Amino acid sequence: MVAPVDMHSSQPSMAVNLQFTRGRHGAAARIELHEQSTGRVATIALRGWVDLSAERGIERALEDLASRGIDLLLVDCSQLRHIDYRMVPRLVDALARFETRTGSYLLCGLSHYLRDLFRLAGCDAHLRGCTDAAALVNVPRTFDGPRLGTAS
Repeated sequence: MVAPVDMHSSQPSMAVNLQFTRGRHGAAARIELHEQSTGRVATIALRGWVDLSAERGIERALEDLASRGIDLLLVDCSQLRHIDYRMVPRLVDALARFETRTGSYLLCGLSHYLRDLFRLAGCDAHLRGCTDAAALVNVPRTFDGPRLGTAS
């Protein structure tokens, strides 16, 4: 259960750091849950290089978020450096399953390189998102990664 928080606070009601793989090309994510007047909002900030092992971890995280009844999921890819193009369809399918079960999602911060990988994998038609999560919400940057604040 996630406890309600002050709507004007930039503190998440829950935050989790996940380490999917280690090493120079490791992958990680920071997940934050927020209770807002418009519903439950979650951010997942992906970092590093996504391979099969990391993609499976992302899938499990998305399934867990869906079970928590998230209304909106912001997937921040601004610190994502690479994704194996063979994993792109799996990621898109996992996001589609999330949307089918519970709420909508937006991909934010995709670089031109990452967009090209989605295009190479044939998944660019399934992309919908924004250039920056800060365009949607106040996202102060810390060394822990992006944080979701109150809506503007």
